[in-house]
Amino acid sequence: RKSGVFVGGKKMENLLCRLPDPMACLDALPHVVNKGGVVVMVTPFSWLEDFTPRSKWLGGFRDPVSGEPLYSIDALQTIMEERGFEKIHDEEMPLVIREHQRKYQYIISQATAWRKQ
Repeated sequence: RKSGVFVGGKKMENLLCRLPDPMACLDALPHVVNKGGVVVMVTPFSWLEDFTPRSKWLGGFRDPVSGEPLYSIDALQTIMEERGFEKIHDEEMPLVIREHQRKYQYIISQATAWRKQ
């Protein structure tokens, strides 16, 4: 690491859909990851207005004009490519969150890896 830039990469788990402004985070990535570095993101894309204003969601809703679904993974791909990252891995990843002794959440997150060009 030198001058706030991560040569190897960054890992973001269950974060993107919990930020008040996910684009601000994605916009910062080209400035903190060196060429050849990798960003790994694991997210269920479970957008909630408790965390992120609907106007800041990256997909996860229907287009108000066409009614077609706008998928978060498609939005993420476009955004990352526009910022100079190439997708090098994509898979579904199961995750269990324990809420308390008798309650768990089972989630399938999207795990992607992006290499900075």
